[in-house]
Amino acid sequence: MENLFKVMRFLSAIFAFVVFGFTAYGQNDFFIYQIKGEPYLEVNDSIKSASKGSLLTNGTDLIMNRDDEVQFINEQGDIFELISTGTFNHKDLMTVPAKENNSSFSRKVFSFVWKEFTNNIAFYNNKSGVVYRGDEYPPMIIPSGNASILSDEIQFEWRPLKDKKKNYYLLLKDVTSGNITTIGTPSTALFLTVDNNLLKPGTTYEWTITETRLPNMEKLEFRSFDILSPEDLRSKASEIKNLNASLFKLGFTRDEIRRILCEDYKLCY
Repeated sequence: MENLFKVMRFLSAIFAFVVFGFTAYGQNDFFIYQIKGEPYLEVNDSIKSASKGSLLTNGTDLIMNRDDEVQFINEQGDIFELISTGTFNHKDLMTVPAKENNSSFSRKVFSFVWKEFTNNIAFYNNKSGVVYRGDEYPPMIIPSGNASILSDEIQFEWRPLKDKKKNYYLLLKDVTSGNITTIGTPSTALFLTVDNNLLKPGTTYEWTITETRLPNMEKLEFRSFDILSPEDLRSKASEIKNLNASLFKLGFTRDEIRRILCEDYKLCY
């Protein structure tokens, strides 16, 4: 009887997980992709700043001030744009038409971004109670985790820490050899050349940024990236061309497209 009870409890947990998976992010929900200005979200009488990755569901109101702009996406990879002043509930957002010229290539990008947003939320929900990378470790921007890089120069970028005056330290690890190189810089960006010495095509690396030259390695969050070969670049040339053309038709600039593909789609070139 006790074993039967355990089995029933296990099946109930599985059912609850499946139901949550299908209801937490409904077919009509949205994620905020880009914002200009300072829009806010009101959820259960609580007001907070809207930001990239904020979830817009039934029960969430989007508060738009003058000159605010918000782009948001759905699970299918459609992208929407709102440039109006006022308070908009989920039903209002459902009436906003998707941007025109949204091809299968751009949908591929934004549906990938949707999955990244949902995976991030699931990760942090499942890790509740665990100590995360704190404010003493600058948030990393690019290369994003698991990025594929097709370039002879790699840009590392991170957000600044408030009142930071001393060097930041980039830790670069060759995954194959395990060797770690430490580079100090007062800036929040660093460019390194793929020189077949420190950085080599066809190799996987991990990187992180710390405030101190000798950090506690157990608390560090590393991001990985692959440097692809010239052959890989040739094989992806057609995809990159189509992605560029599709996003350009949606109104993104060349610089924005490169950043979207690198930071969000994990394809840097």
